[in-house]
Amino acid sequence: MSDPLAPFRKRTVGSGAFVMTSEPDGYIAFGTKDKVERLCIHRANKLSRAPSYGHLWDITSNGAVGTEFILVYSFMMVLVQGKNLQPVVKALELGTVDFLQQFDPDRWHLPADGKAPVITTIEVAMAQETPGLTEGENGFRGPPSKPKPKPH
Repeated sequence: MSDPLAPFRKRTVGSGAFVMTSEPDGYIAFGTKDKVERLCIHRANKLSRAPSYGHLWDITSNGAVGTEFILVYSFMMVLVQGKNLQPVVKALELGTVDFLQQFDPDRWHLPADGKAPVITTIEVAMAQETPGLTEGENGFRGPPSKPKPKPH
């Protein structure tokens, strides 16, 4: 007899049973789960982040307008802009958002439902940048190399 709940059971990476789920067919601004420890933040063509909900201090939004909100963490702030973001904010307040995903026109079409949430911009500001380590368009880079002294 097959286990109908098997796809929903927790799997560990080291057990060999871990299976990556396939990407949804269309764009989805956010996903939810009942029990979430980290919020995965997927930015278009930039590095993703997965901060713990335990570090989330505040959620600031423009309410019924639904075009932007700010996540204030102990070590960074995340500005999210788009449209119809009210359900995203509500789910964040409940701590059930598994991931946020910035819309990428190179990967998806806009949702046909005009009331669906769409995240157009995700900006991350770190509280204190690590000296010499900055995040660029294609990932992290170290400090600039020092020019070699010219021989006399």
